[in-house]
Order: sequence, then structure tokens, then C-alpha cells
Amino acid sequence: MPHGAASARALPFVARHSEADLLPGRRGAVKSALMDQSVIAGLGNPLCDEILWRACVAPRTPARDLSGTERRRLHAAMGRVLRSSVRAGCVPQRRSWLTGRRDDSEPLCPRCGRPLCSSRIAGRRTVWGPRCQP
Repeated sequence: MPHGAASARALPFVARHSEADLLPGRRGAVKSALMDQSVIAGLGNPLCDEILWRACVAPRTPARDLSGTERRRLHAAMGRVLRSSVRAGCVPQRRSWLTGRRDDSEPLCPRCGRPLCSSRIAGRRTVWGPRCQP
């Protein structure tokens, strides 16, 4: 399934739920919780990395420890990223987006210009900017 179609499945969740409803009481890393299709269907790996980067939330942050401010940023970033992805029909590979840099041979954060990190979370490659996602 193209990422745009998956994004379209996730977009109604954002419209129907407030940031307070986002991952309440979820255990584990926020990246794992976002990837759980039983929670929000349609969020794939690149979308989750982009949303977390835009919200300035580290992917290993425990979901249940997210502050109100982090939840608001996550909710807002989710809406923006999903709407852009639905319009484009895919996750845009813009150089101003993390997803536009994640596959570079030496990827740099589009926001601060420092090297991006990569590791596995929930069995999936995860890319983040350690300075911008403390």
C-alpha cells in the first residue's frame, strides 16, 4: 500500500482525538506505540520518524511519560505530516524533512545540520536527531 493511502487511514484519528487522547497509558517507547496498528492504523515507519522529529520527541521516550506539551506537539506534528503525505500521495522526500535525509550516506538533520542517528526500535530502523530530539 502506498504511504499516502496509509496516511489517509491515520488522518481521521487525529481529527477525532485530542492530544490528551494520544497514547494514554501506553507502555514502551513512543515510537513503538505509534507503530502499533491497533492504536493508530496507517502510521508506518517513515511517518513515525518524521512525526517524532517534527515534534522534537526522542523515539525512545516512554509513551506514558510524555508531558502535556510533548503530546500537543506530537498531535500537531501528526496532523501536519499526515495532511502533507495524503496530498502528495506518499511520504514526501523533501530535503527539509527528516524523511528526505534519512537515506543519505551521511544523513544530517535538516533543522540543525548535525549528524542523524540510526538504531532499531521495535525491530524497525529508526532515525532521529539527537540534538533536536533530546
